[in-house]
Amino acid sequence: MRSCQRVCFFCFEWSMLALGPCLIATVLILVSWEIYWVLTALVPRMSPWWTANWWAHVAWIYFLSFNGLFNYFSCVLTDPGTHVSPLYRALILKADVDDALAPGDVATGLTKMSLPHTRISTTSWLECGPYEWGYCKQSRGPKAPRSHYDHVTRKLVLNMDHYCPWMFNCVGFANYRYFVLFLFYVTVACGYGAALTFPDFSTVAGLRSPTAFRGPRLTSRTHTAVMFTFVLSISIGIAVMLLFSWHLYLVLTAQTTIEFYGNCTLHSRARVRGHVFRNPYHRSYSANWQHLFGTVHPVISLLPSSRPPPGGPWPGFQLQPRVDKSESEV
Repeated sequence: MRSCQRVCFFCFEWSMLALGPCLIATVLILVSWEIYWVLTALVPRMSPWWTANWWAHVAWIYFLSFNGLFNYFSCVLTDPGTHVSPLYRALILKADVDDALAPGDVATGLTKMSLPHTRISTTSWLECGPYEWGYCKQSRGPKAPRSHYDHVTRKLVLNMDHYCPWMFNCVGFANYRYFVLFLFYVTVACGYGAALTFPDFSTVAGLRSPTAFRGPRLTSRTHTAVMFTFVLSISIGIAVMLLFSWHLYLVLTAQTTIEFYGNCTLHSRARVRGHVFRNPYHRSYSANWQHLFGTVHPVISLLPSSRPPPGGPWPGFQLQPRVDKSESEV
């Protein structure tokens, strides 16, 4: 039975790795094909190219495309905070200074080689404190708070949410903002595409009289563009909108997907004991938002930026020391 489980896990892990490049190519093909249809068939039906309305549509299309692809490839190429990254090693050194690690953890955490270790058992993360360091058997090194081992990439990841085959990467601390913004821009783009093609689609589908919409007559080419864009926008838009709503809830409540299910378990345990469980990482909705996007205006935080996360993996922890203004002027 265990051998069968190992084979199934092995096949699943490698299938996810093999599927990643195919899904990345699929994203590029869909985006390129959709931009082509919109610019050459759909927008010209609304107004000529020399009008301000045409240029406004084109500018909006390029804005959505650039932001969506920027956040997509940033999420794909950014290390989410694995145990071999400089970010994780900086956390280990900081924890060593704070005496948060057991003897031997620093050596195993800072070397790429697996060194002998005295620990033979670990404690479930549900049993540990919210800011307590543990030990990971798979990576054979210190396990930071809010970190989990990803069996697909075979790395320990800070604030791991899930492995995304579309991103060909694990979504964690350092690339979570890119992932959320990508979902946001895909949702907006799909809504725009559905609104742009709904009048023609309703006519083609027989939902209203062909004379109700004043515009050029549909050709076979524009008919294909309308059907393709509307169906794609609705099908992908609804799915991505639901996923974006879920992650927006996680951002505002300072949770990851793994922590959400863990917190449900802790909530049930506390209720049995007559206690009330509270998420230790939750501060306020605004503070949770700023922990991921920073203190800039919410609209500005949606613009493309390659800046690192403004906060640490957990509230109250700063990856870099704050520089006092008076000291910086000296």
